[in-house]
Amino acid sequence: MLFFKKSDVEKRAKKGDKSAILELIRQGKKEKAKKILENYEHEEDLRKVLFELYLEEENYLQAYRLIEKYGKGLGTAKERALVFERVGRLRDAYEEYLKVGDFESLFRAGQIVKGLGDKEKALELLERALKIAPPSEREKVEERILEIKKELGLVKEDKKESLLDKFRKGLKKTREAIEFGIVFRGRKIDDELFDELEELFVRADLGVKTAVNLVEELRKEAIRKNLKSSEALRDITKEKIEELLKGCSSELEVPQKEHPVVLLFLGVNGSGKTTTIGKLAYKFTREGKKVILGAADTFRAAAIEQLEVWAERSGADIVKKHEGADPASVVYETVDRAIKEGYDTVLIDTAGRLHTKEPLINELRKIKKVVQKLLPEEPTETLLVLDATIGQNAISQAKVFKEAVDITGIVITKLDGTAKGGALVPICRELKIPIKLVGVGESVEDLQDFRVKEYVEALVG
Repeated sequence: MLFFKKSDVEKRAKKGDKSAILELIRQGKKEKAKKILENYEHEEDLRKVLFELYLEEENYLQAYRLIEKYGKGLGTAKERALVFERVGRLRDAYEEYLKVGDFESLFRAGQIVKGLGDKEKALELLERALKIAPPSEREKVEERILEIKKELGLVKEDKKESLLDKFRKGLKKTREAIEFGIVFRGRKIDDELFDELEELFVRADLGVKTAVNLVEELRKEAIRKNLKSSEALRDITKEKIEELLKGCSSELEVPQKEHPVVLLFLGVNGSGKTTTIGKLAYKFTREGKKVILGAADTFRAAAIEQLEVWAERSGADIVKKHEGADPASVVYETVDRAIKEGYDTVLIDTAGRLHTKEPLINELRKIKKVVQKLLPEEPTETLLVLDATIGQNAISQAKVFKEAVDITGIVITKLDGTAKGGALVPICRELKIPIKLVGVGESVEDLQDFRVKEYVEALVG
């Protein structure tokens, strides 16, 4: 490496001197070097340097432009495969990965060709990848192989619970306590029935005001339609509760982007926040995403340890510090690493100490600013995790977090552990934030998308 005076380096670099351009890069003047290189991309040696620079800063569109213009002599097959994959040229990416033949490349090729619809070829490639997989990756590959075999009908697939079955399981305690099924069975429609319904709605934690208004609506409908039996009232009850929940469900936003997608999680200690993050990490890694967790709840050693366990279980990576460390610094390191190392998804755990309200609000605002300093468009989702077992009391908790940051969605946990399953109605109506996920059991598969129709059917029966 040659060393020159500052002015001399730039003069030589502008004339296309490769050693001077490399010196600019070494000095951290990559933007200046890149602009010079773009003027000399017709020269093979300098074109290669420019291609490497594009890869380093993950500018895959420009790297692809060079390949398209000058051919596939640029970079290694693995580098070209990455470029093709990131710009959506999946068939080209697949062909380049096949040229490499190591574990990672065979695995990626298998994933790509499965997405292109050739499951038999995907199975062949993943079985080749399994033979040379490191021990830490074997379980992931075996799961993908099993999924494809089931899709091809090569193994018998276990009957899976439907979403409605899962909601019924999750709302079992509510149904047992409220017994809507009995109320709507073989009763005549009279004042006694409506009084009993109002009491049951209150017991289900729909809220007194909502319960009174709902029963009044049912009275009017019964008169208008001249209903005679309680069975006929059941469907109308479902329709009215669905109307109350209109706009209360929404898909979790995890789009494919050129940069990592950040999901920020809020919630009080014990709400199930860390477990929710772990279950989502498990889900995302099984979908082939590269996931990293940020342990920014540094005020509880148990939270850090719990997140570590989920990282190991899910196959995600984790950034953590010692108890009491600055949460914002953990977030910065997590997002910075995600950008530099090409992670798809970042899941960030935060503290939830409501007894220190103002410091908590300031801390959460600081964390969001740190994320946006590195990725201005993020976080894609800011999710508030609420414990269903405390019913409508969750609303007062939520208002504190809303003071700190804009919340894009709610996750309701422990729905299977409460008789207050109707609280989802006032929670969503009062907070005006869509419920995106619901925990209906302890297993990783029991964190489900919230669907109004299935929820109401399981609640009312």
